[in-house]
Amino acid sequence: MTLRLRPEDRADFAWVLALALDVTEIRTALARSPVAPDTARLRAGALAEADGIAAAADDEYRTYLRARAAVMPPPPPGAPPAEASPPSRGAGALLPALGVLTPLISAVAAAVFLLCGYGLRLATPRSQAATTLVTAGWVCALVAAVSTGVGLCALLVTAVRDRARPPSAHPLPVRNPAAEQARAAWHQALLDRGLLPYLRGQLTVSPPPAD
Repeated sequence: MTLRLRPEDRADFAWVLALALDVTEIRTALARSPVAPDTARLRAGALAEADGIAAAADDEYRTYLRARAAVMPPPPPGAPPAEASPPSRGAGALLPALGVLTPLISAVAAAVFLLCGYGLRLATPRSQAATTLVTAGWVCALVAAVSTGVGLCALLVTAVRDRARPPSAHPLPVRNPAAEQARAAWHQALLDRGLLPYLRGQLTVSPPPAD
């Protein structure tokens, strides 16, 4: 029976897929053929068919899973299965919402106060209520401008920080020699018997002659 890729191993599949797309024959075929699918479409198609492609390296994958299970500490007797804790919905979710809503609400309030205040001032020039509304409107306009500026600065800082962060070049290590060896063997089999034949089929490329 063919194994389905486990969720935690799909990052490995994506990493080997990136290696396969960078093989010279694949890059050359992509560059030469005007009707060939682009890299993004090839990647999306391979990820969608990950289980079928990975079946070509089923034996190596089983070996890797057994090696990995052998080094994982067993749960204590009677312990309930671990469950992923739900994401926090506290300040981390509240602050972005405030960052979006504050400028919008302040701008709307400023428009309403200024419109009412100046309209009332035209009708009754010496109205204290008109002065209060105009002042409140300009205060809301200032709040909207400041909150918009703060939000844009936060977005800019986040974008710069994410751009400066180097992407992960390889899935996280297993930190066990036997499991790492089994993992490397699975990666090689997945590349040679799964992903490269799949990409060649999509690009109608013949494999290079054996040395």
